[in-house]
Amino acid sequence: MTTVQERVSELRADTSTRRAWVSPYMVSALIAPIILAVWYYVTNNGLVPSILLPTPQAVLEAVPRVVGANGFAGHVGRTVSEIVLGFGLGALVGFALGMLLGSSIRLRTAYLPFLSALEAIPTVILAPVIIAWFGFGIEGKVFQAAIACFYAVFITTLSGLGLAEPNSVQLMRSLCASKWQIMRMLKIPAALPVIFGGLQLGATTAIIGAIVSEFVGSDAGLGYLLQRYRSGFETPSVWVIIGIFLIFGLIAYFILWFAERKIVFWRAAAISRPDLEKQ
Repeated sequence: MTTVQERVSELRADTSTRRAWVSPYMVSALIAPIILAVWYYVTNNGLVPSILLPTPQAVLEAVPRVVGANGFAGHVGRTVSEIVLGFGLGALVGFALGMLLGSSIRLRTAYLPFLSALEAIPTVILAPVIIAWFGFGIEGKVFQAAIACFYAVFITTLSGLGLAEPNSVQLMRSLCASKWQIMRMLKIPAALPVIFGGLQLGATTAIIGAIVSEFVGSDAGLGYLLQRYRSGFETPSVWVIIGIFLIFGLIAYFILWFAERKIVFWRAAAISRPDLEKQ
């Protein structure tokens, strides 16, 4: 029996050692060099035409030209404002409607099919209509980003509110808790991990919505710059703008990841328990 326990302990120690050696952060850090190596190989060996995919050297040479262009900071500020305002508006409306429909079976039955059907309309198709309504200014871009991220936050909020344990709900009802108290103390905390998943997805779709709207028609913004560089066949500059979009996505991810760890702290503690892993 002792021999079996010793063998199990050795296997656990070996597994922990392998986990420590193959860190997820190490894997993430290796992704970029691998992509760059493949990119360098296929472009410098003529496997892909430079008009489609320029070499990494050409893109690096285009960075100071794009960043140092007149008005570049204004274009970045315009796009960031559209993304932040659109994401804030879409997330707020999505969360509020998710809470409203999650608190009433009748409202959910009546309006959920309609809202789901609206989500089937591609936002790209709506971009020309929104531009016709709001013009080429920032208002239409904010509205487009809000539409793009609304449904992800709405449906995750609605789904997350149903994750509370039925026994806990019955217990609170037996203690004469009101619907609002059950929602605030039980259902919302249970839904927060799912809601943050929706916020992650919504942040990405808000970026896409703002960029697509600028690409279709705008007088400023990174999408406007992308369209201008594309029309001039300045492919390296186009890839610089694409890299900036990638940076936007990474920043949004890490901001929401940090917020989730601070707000949904009990979930982080449940996922990472070093005291249990040592046993």
